[in-house]
Amino acid sequence: MAKWDARQWLADMMGLPQEDLSVRSIDRYGETETQVRYEQGGTAVARLTVTGPVREMLQKEGQGRWEIKAQIGAGTAQVHRLELPETDEIVY
Repeated sequence: MAKWDARQWLADMMGLPQEDLSVRSIDRYGETETQVRYEQGGTAVARLTVTGPVREMLQKEGQGRWEIKAQIGAGTAQVHRLELPETDEIVY
């Protein structure tokens, strides 16, 4: 199982050191969606939405994927998408 660091991914895209970003909140919506809000110096700067695991018909557990969407800045001006294997562990 590989670990994927969401905060490092966001920091890299924003041109910031990872330690400049902190988790503001984590909200779970049912079994399949997690939203994580990040802040820098007390100001909200990004929202990460993780959906999944998403599996196609007849795919077994462990064969699906995580769908990740990052919104950086105010509104949805910068939207980034990524897919990871279901077997990856996501670290916020």
